[in-house]
Amino acid sequence: MRQLAGIWLFIVLGLLFGLFADLGAADPVAPDSGDVNLSELRAFDLLCKCETGCIVNTVSLSSSGSYLAVGDFNHNVSLFNFEGKKLWNYTTGDIVYTVSISPDGTGVVAGSNDKKIYFFNREGKLLWSYETGGSVNCVVVSSDGSYVAAGSDDGKIYFFNKEGRLLWNFDSGYSVRSIALSRDGSYVTAGGSSYCIYLFDRDGNKIWERKTGSVINCVCITPQAQYVAAGGSNYNVYFLNHKGDFSWIHNPAYWISSVSLTNNGSYLAAGSFDDKVYMFNSTGTKLWDYKVKDDVYSVAISPDASFIAAGSWDDTLYVLNLDGKEFWNCSCGGNINDVSISRDSSALAAASDDGAAYLFERNSTVFAQLFRDARFLSGEGLGLPLKEDMTATGGIENVVEIASASSGKVSDDTKSSASTESSSRLSGLLNFFKYPIFLLLAVLIVAVYLKNRAFKKRTREENLEDFENLDDEKNMPGN
Repeated sequence: MRQLAGIWLFIVLGLLFGLFADLGAADPVAPDSGDVNLSELRAFDLLCKCETGCIVNTVSLSSSGSYLAVGDFNHNVSLFNFEGKKLWNYTTGDIVYTVSISPDGTGVVAGSNDKKIYFFNREGKLLWSYETGGSVNCVVVSSDGSYVAAGSDDGKIYFFNKEGRLLWNFDSGYSVRSIALSRDGSYVTAGGSSYCIYLFDRDGNKIWERKTGSVINCVCITPQAQYVAAGGSNYNVYFLNHKGDFSWIHNPAYWISSVSLTNNGSYLAAGSFDDKVYMFNSTGTKLWDYKVKDDVYSVAISPDASFIAAGSWDDTLYVLNLDGKEFWNCSCGGNINDVSISRDSSALAAASDDGAAYLFERNSTVFAQLFRDARFLSGEGLGLPLKEDMTATGGIENVVEIASASSGKVSDDTKSSASTESSSRLSGLLNFFKYPIFLLLAVLIVAVYLKNRAFKKRTREENLEDFENLDDEKNMPGN
């Protein structure tokens, strides 16, 4: 009897242990959980703090985050590896305001207030330099390192090959503040104090020029040059197609310092001096804004569209998802002047006034849980397009559905991903009902056990009573 009771008790305790153990292992970062504090997630890990000893103005990451180019207030261009080791340093004649590194890390270009453009190889050898007529405000190198574009206070846009030969220049007549290249260097967009946004082809032909009525502080372009975005000091965000038509103009209400586009132009993030990050879709609808504690100097959308990085003069680097929810931040000890994201979206860098550049690595486990996508663990890019006219985003979870809708057909990989997503939803549904079922089963087992025990006790008492009655009968006179 006692052995049977022990077995029942063991079963009940085992079920309860399984229930609570499973609850403890449940996904702590499910994106649809309203009570999850996203800001407490360790979405990024600090790889290194690259010390320069002075204000860091600009940073640029190679494709996988293995190399970090840095420009600082002490006139230096530096290259660090992902462990924070300074590989080399070069001192220019003045403050270095802008740097750009090729994805493979083989070429580093820098622009200095000494009116020069510098181009280095990975080993730090100066391959060439070019003197302009003014402070160099912006430089960029193409993805394959074949072309370099630059903008200067002398009003000119410069375009070089990797050997340093000037292929062409264009005189806008006013300071050029920002410049961007399509991925292969086929197109150049620029803007500045001429109140214009420009698009040129690789040969220097001006495709179009658009007046804005404002100084242009920042420009960006999609990899295939389908879209151009810009931000102005008249508080406007501009979105143009390849033909130079203004698809829309939006006025968030203050000076726009930085703009960034998703690879296909479906979303545009903007940083503003009203302490906010803004998100717009391709039709110009403002999806959300996120307020920080001071001016936002730099924003960047990761190439896989899994997060947005924003650097503020409140000393903090913020990471948001495409729904505008903050899920990580880090104090970097000083004003954040620039942010950079690696091509594979695995690394994030920030330039700080505290005399260092910070390099972070994405926590793949957290991202895989947060977005329910195992490809974060394998390091694979999502590689799926977002629907152009989509008015809202559900983040990475919507990618497969959106890609299918935009293409009109579903590939085998997409079918597999969709099946995986469906299985995941079914699994989630089963998990939702699993706990009450476990609890109910445990209660039923306990109830049966207690009922059985009560029945056996009652039977035992009845049997005992029968034995007592039998003894009484035996003791009666005449027996």
